[in-house]
Formats: sequence, structure tokens, C-alpha cells
Amino acid sequence: MSAFLDAFWPNLAATLFGVVIGIPIALSINRRLFENQRKFESDQSARRLGDAIAVLVGACRYNAGVLDSMREASLIGEVMHSPDLRLTTWDSVGNVLTSSCANPELLQMLSHHWLRLHRIQALSDEIFAREVAGALPAIEDKEVTQQFWQILHDNARDLAV
Repeated sequence: MSAFLDAFWPNLAATLFGVVIGIPIALSINRRLFENQRKFESDQSARRLGDAIAVLVGACRYNAGVLDSMREASLIGEVMHSPDLRLTTWDSVGNVLTSSCANPELLQMLSHHWLRLHRIQALSDEIFAREVAGALPAIEDKEVTQQFWQILHDNARDLAV
């Protein structure tokens, strides 16, 4: 029994020492890993948001050039056939922005801007179909026709800004 106790007490002391020292160290390591993971995810989210904003700004700049061309053409009674507006930008980056942006008014304004782009594309297509391609009947009332052109011009001007 003496040999057992001689081996038991050092093993018990080593076990207790390991538990007393090991648990706080393990908790500290776990906390650091959790913080590193949270920082990594936060950095990834910020990177995704930055990329989404860059895509949005690039599309807006590109669309401003197309809208300026549409506006200038409308002044001389011409219309672009299928203007190449980047209409799908909001569809592709909107979910990143909505999950990251806490300003609902800004999100509503961005969403509305893209809705207006879709409308101006449709108006341009309709004017082209009526006035150029003859796919739809031309509007006989000159005043209504002028209003179509004016709306196209004004919307292109407003959205290009």
C-alpha cells in the first residue's frame, strides 16, 4: 500500500496542477480563436461591402455616360436602340448593401434609382418601337409624342447627375 500511496500523491498533485493550469489556458486559447474568427468574418464583411460599393459606383459612372448620350440624342429627336444601361447592378449587390447598411433611407433611394433606370430603359425601348422600328403604332398626337421625348430627356438628365 505504501508503494501505491507513493505513486498516488504525485499523480494526484500533477493532475490537479494540470487541471488548475490547463483550464484557464484552454479558455484563453478558445477566446483568442473566437476573437480571431470574429475579426476575420468582420474583415470579410467589410471587404464584401467595399467591393459592392465599388461595383455600384462603377455602374453609376457608366450609366451616367449612357444617360448623357440618351439625353443628347433625345434633344435631336433620336433614341438609342436598347441602351446598354447596367440595370442588374442593384440585383447583384443590393443584398450585400442591405445586410450591411443601417440607413433605410439610403437603401430606399438606391433601390428607387435602379427602378427609375428600368423605367427609362422601357421608355427608350417603347419610343424606339413606336418612332423608329414601327413595331408599335406611332402616336398620332404630337403633343403626347413631345411629352414622351421630354420625359426621356428629363429622366436621362436627372438620373445622370
